[in-house]
Order: sequence, then structure tokens, then C-alpha cells
Amino acid sequence: MHKDNREDIQNVISNYSYIGLLSNKLRVGIIGAGKGGTIKIKHFVNNKCYVEVLSQNFNEEIIEISKKFPERVKLVKEKFTNDFLKDKHLIVIAVDDEKLRIMIRKYCDDNYKIYIDSSNFMDGMGVVPVERSTENISFALNTKGGNPKGAILVSNKIKEMLLEYDEFISFTTKIRNRVKKLPTYKNEVLQFIGTENFITSFNEGNFKKDLESKFPKEVVEYLLNEK
Repeated sequence: MHKDNREDIQNVISNYSYIGLLSNKLRVGIIGAGKGGTIKIKHFVNNKCYVEVLSQNFNEEIIEISKKFPERVKLVKEKFTNDFLKDKHLIVIAVDDEKLRIMIRKYCDDNYKIYIDSSNFMDGMGVVPVERSTENISFALNTKGGNPKGAILVSNKIKEMLLEYDEFISFTTKIRNRVKKLPTYKNEVLQFIGTENFITSFNEGNFKKDLESKFPKEVVEYLLNEK
């Protein structure tokens, strides 16, 4: 008989509040260059964030990353001081020293910094989610109980499903951007194209006909950029 582990899971379930940050404006400070630090470095560099890493030693993988992306990665070979944290938006604590982790967390709490504690995600303010993207859609996913492998599995499944909507999102995004200049029709158009019926119409190639049944021809031509 399998043990009922619902009580254990309940003890670690967290609620998350998501926000999409513009990567090219995000300054990330990572303290520690071990395995945990290396994983976080690769994640944020791949997302085109600016990353500074503080450690007294760096492995070859991190050194190679810094050489490949010199404009996005700076290695700081020094002992830790609070000065390293001052110009960072996001702090990643990736060291084993418990006293140092406590000191960094206190500074971050006192100075309203967002921070991630790699040793125990419940000690931090957040976690790094699994991220996936299509050409026109991006999303992030976490499991509430802390199950990274499960999050990867589900994220890959979700991406497969979202690929079916990718062209539709691209198409309706262009309409949305154009209809901003038609305030009289804006809300009605957005409501019309944001439905399952319009997805079907798009997939069947009947979207122009359906738009013209609802809106003046010159409006539809403008939205579809035909003139």
C-alpha cells in the first residue's frame, strides 16, 4: 500500500505571483559559483539578462560562459560584501555557508530586494520557473510542491499544445495593434477576435468574411492591412 503523502505535500505547497520581466533591463547578482550557481547563470544568461557572479573561484564552464557572453556576464573574484548587492534587481544565493545566507537574506529583506535561495526555495522570495516559448507565446511554470522534473514534463506538453495556437496569436496580435488607432471599434473588435469561434474561423480561412459580417469593410481592410 502506498503511503498517503498528501500531508507532506501540503506542508511545502506555495502560491506564486508571476510577473514577466524585461530581460535586457534585469540586473542579476549571483553569490556562489558551484553547481547551483552555474545552473542559475546559464538560465539568466540564456534569457539575455545581465549577470554578475561573485565567488573566489570559478569553474571552467562559468569562465567559458563569461568569454562567450562578455557583454552579459561579469565575474567578480572577491569576498562577499553588501556592496555587491546594491545595484542588483534580483539576488541569487548559491552558497553553502548558512551564516552568509542569513546575512544576505537580511540585507535583501531590509532593502526590498527580490532574492532566491538555491539551498532551500522556501527560505527565499521566489524560485526560477521552467520557461518555454514558441515564436509568439512565452510561459513559465512551477509546481506548488517543488517538483522540477514534473514541471519540465508538463511544460513540454503545454508547449506542444500552444504550437497549435501560435499563428493565431501572431495574427490577432497584429489586429490588436492596429485597432488601437480605431477607438470606436477597439473593444468590440478585441472581444470578437478573442473567442473560440474566431479561432475556428481563422483555422478554416473564413476570418475575413466573419470580420466583414460584423464590421465595415474599410475597417476590416485596415485591420488586415490590405490598404
